[in-house]
Amino acid sequence: MLTYFNPLAWGRWLREFTYLWLLSIPWRSVSLAVPAILVLVALGSLAIVAQSNTLNWRNDLIGKQFAGAWQIDDFATAELVLRRQLSARPTDAELLFRLGILRESRDAHDEAVELMHQLVAIKRHEPAARWLLDKKYVKKNWSEIDIDQRREFGELLKLIHEGSPKDLAVTQLYAEYLTADGNLERAAELMGELATVQPMWGLRAAALSRQIGNDPLAERLANRTLEQIDKLAKEDPSNAMLSLAVAQCQLFLRNYPNAVKTLETALPRAKTPEDAANLRQSLGDFIVAWVISIEDSPSNTLEEKLRVLKLLQSAVQYAPNNPRVLTVIADKVLQTIADDDESINSVRDALIRGTSPGIAHFIQGTTAMMKGDTKNAEMHLKIAAQHLPKSGAILNNLAVALTARPDTDLEQALKFSQSAIDQTPDASPHFFETRGQILLRLERYLDAVPDLERALTVPELAAAAHQSLARCYENLGQDELSREHEAAGKKLQELKN
Repeated sequence: MLTYFNPLAWGRWLREFTYLWLLSIPWRSVSLAVPAILVLVALGSLAIVAQSNTLNWRNDLIGKQFAGAWQIDDFATAELVLRRQLSARPTDAELLFRLGILRESRDAHDEAVELMHQLVAIKRHEPAARWLLDKKYVKKNWSEIDIDQRREFGELLKLIHEGSPKDLAVTQLYAEYLTADGNLERAAELMGELATVQPMWGLRAAALSRQIGNDPLAERLANRTLEQIDKLAKEDPSNAMLSLAVAQCQLFLRNYPNAVKTLETALPRAKTPEDAANLRQSLGDFIVAWVISIEDSPSNTLEEKLRVLKLLQSAVQYAPNNPRVLTVIADKVLQTIADDDESINSVRDALIRGTSPGIAHFIQGTTAMMKGDTKNAEMHLKIAAQHLPKSGAILNNLAVALTARPDTDLEQALKFSQSAIDQTPDASPHFFETRGQILLRLERYLDAVPDLERALTVPELAAAAHQSLARCYENLGQDELSREHEAAGKKLQELKN
C-alpha cells in the first residue's frame, strides 16, 4: 500500500511511461504529420492574435467613450464607462485615479479624497499625491494645519520629490516645509540643489547651515553664491536686484564695508526711482547691521563711538524714514547724552538735525524725561507721537512721561502703553514694565503681576519690579510672596548703591 504513496515510485513509473511512449511513435513516417502540426500552430497563433485584437478594440472603444463623455462634461456616462473598465481591472491605479477625479467633479469630495489617500498609501501614486497636495494644502499657511496634517503634507512632498527630483517647484516647497518643520539639515541640502539653477537659494542654504552650527559649510555656500551672483551683476551692472543680491552675500560673510560700497556703487546706476528707493532703504538696513557688529566687539573707545555716529549720519542721509535707522539713532543719541566729548556732541547734534521732526522730538522728549523735566518731555513726545503714531518707543516713553505728573490721567497713560505693546511685534520688557507700573497705580494688581515679572529679566528694571511685585502680592493677600520680592528688591538696590 505504501508503494502507491511513494513519490519515488511515481517518478519511476512516469519515466518508464514516457520512454515507452516515445518508443511507440513511428518516427520513420513522422514527416507526414508535419503539415498538420504547422496548421495547428498557425490556428493557435491566430486565435491568440484575434483575442488580443478584440481586447484592444474593446479597450479603444471604451477609452473613446470615456473621452467623449468627459469632453462634454457628461460625468455620469464617464463614470459608468470607467466603472466598466474597473470591473475588469479593479487594481489599476490610473483608472482609480480617474475615478477619484470624477467623484470630485460630481461633488463627492470626501469619497475622492479617500480614493486618493488609498492610492498614495498602497500604490505610492505620484499623481494622487499631487492632487491631494493641491486640494488640501496649497495656499494654506503653516499655522492653519494641525500636527497630523503637517505630517501628511511632508509625506506627500517627499513622495512627489522622490518621483520627480527635477521638479523645482516641488523641491522648493519641500525645502520650505522642512525648514518650518525644523529639519534644517535636510532643508539646507535641498536648497543647495536649488542653487544650481537659482543661485540665491545658496545663500538661504548658507543661513540654515550657520543656524545648525556648520559654519565652514555656510561660508563655502555663501562664497559660491557670491561668485555666481557677482558674475551676473558684472554682466548687467544697472540691475539693482543683482547688486542687492551681491551685497546680501557680502553682508552674510560679515564684509560690511564691501556690502555698503556695492550698494553705493549701484545707486547712481538704478534704472527706475523704485529701484533707487529700494537701494536706499537697503543701505540704511546694512549700515545698521554694521553698527550692531561694531557694538558687539568688546572695546568701547571714543573712536568707535564716533565711528558709529558717523555711520548713522550716513544711514539717515540715505534712508531718512527707515524705522530701523531711526530707532538705532535714537538709542545711540540717548546713550551719548551724558558724554562731554566735544566731537561726539557735535556729531550727535548733527544727527538730530538730520533726522525727521518726529525722531528729533522723540530724542528731545526722552532726553528731557531722563533729566526730570516732565513738562518738556510730555510736550516733545506728544509732537513725536503725532509725527510717528506707530512708533512703539515714542508711545511707551510718552506713557512714562504722563505717569510722572502728579495729576496724571492714568487711563490715558495706559492707552499709550497698550498701543506701544500692540504696535511692536517683539516688545521689550521695558514696555511691559511701563504697563505693569500703571496697572499697579490703578490698583489692578492681578493684571500688573505678569508685566512686572517680565521686567525681572532686565537688570536695571529688576529692583523696582521686585518692589512693585511685593506691593501687588501684599494687596492680593499673598504675604509670603510679598516678603520674598521685598527682600529681593532690597538686595538688588544695595548692590546698586
